[in-house]
Amino acid sequence: MTDLFIHFFHSPVMMESLLPTLLIAVVTATMSVMVLAHRLSFLTVGVSHSSLAGLGLASLLGLPLLPSATGFAVLIALLLALMPQKKGISEDAGTGILFAGSMALGITLISTSTSQVNLFGLLFGSILTISATEQLWLWLLAAIILTSCLLACRSWWSIAFDATTAAANGLPVHGLRLLLYGIIGLTAILCVKLAGIILTAGLMILPASCAWLWGRSLSGLWLLSLLFSLLGSGIGLLTSYAMDWPAGPAIVLALCVLFIASWGISWLKNRVR
Repeated sequence: MTDLFIHFFHSPVMMESLLPTLLIAVVTATMSVMVLAHRLSFLTVGVSHSSLAGLGLASLLGLPLLPSATGFAVLIALLLALMPQKKGISEDAGTGILFAGSMALGITLISTSTSQVNLFGLLFGSILTISATEQLWLWLLAAIILTSCLLACRSWWSIAFDATTAAANGLPVHGLRLLLYGIIGLTAILCVKLAGIILTAGLMILPASCAWLWGRSLSGLWLLSLLFSLLGSGIGLLTSYAMDWPAGPAIVLALCVLFIASWGISWLKNRVR
C-alpha cells in the first residue's frame, strides 16, 4: 500500500489531474446540497446530457468545446426553469423533452462532423488528459459557481423549504430560482471533464446523499458533503491508478460505496436505538 501511494504521488499524470479533481469535488459537494434540497436530481441528468448538443455544435463549427457546451448547458437549464410556468408542462416533462432533443441533436452533429472527437472522453470523462486551457476554464467556472453559492446559498436554502414565506419576506424567488438553475448548468459542464456526460449526475447527487443521512443544517450538510466528496474523489483517483480504470467512473463508484456504507451505518445506528 505504501508503494502505491509513493508511485501515485510521483506520477506526473496523476499529479496533473489531482488538483482539478479536488477542485471539482469541492464545487460538486457544495452544489449537491442544493440539488437535493430543491429535488433537482433529474435536472442534473437532463442538463448534463443536453450539453452533448453544445459539444456537437462546437465540433461541427470548429468552436472551443467547453465554452460552447457551457453556453448551451446554461441555456437549457434556464429553459427548464421557465418551462414549468407554462400550463400543462411539468418540470419532469420539460426536462425529458429537452434532454431527448438535445441528445439526439448532439449525436447527429457529432456523427456528421469531420473533426476528431474523443467520444469516450465526452461520455465518461478524461481528467488525466486535461490541458492547460481546460484547467483555466475549470478554475473560471469554479470561481463563478462558488461565489454565487457564497452569496445566495442561504436564500436558496430558504426557498427550498418554504418559497411562499421567502417571497413574503422580500426574497426574489423567481430570480433566485433562475440563478440556481443556471449555476447547476455551469456545474454540469465543470464535471464533464472528470466524469463525462453520462456520469456527471453522480458527482452532483451522491455527496449530499451521503451527508443527508447524518446532518440537517445547511452548514452541517455542506461540511459532510465536502468530506464525502473529497474522500470519494481521492479513493476513486487512487483506485483508477492502481487498477488502470477510467478516473471518472472509479470516483463515482467510490462515492456509491461511501453512500452504501453511510446508509448501512445509519440503519444499524437506528436499529440499535
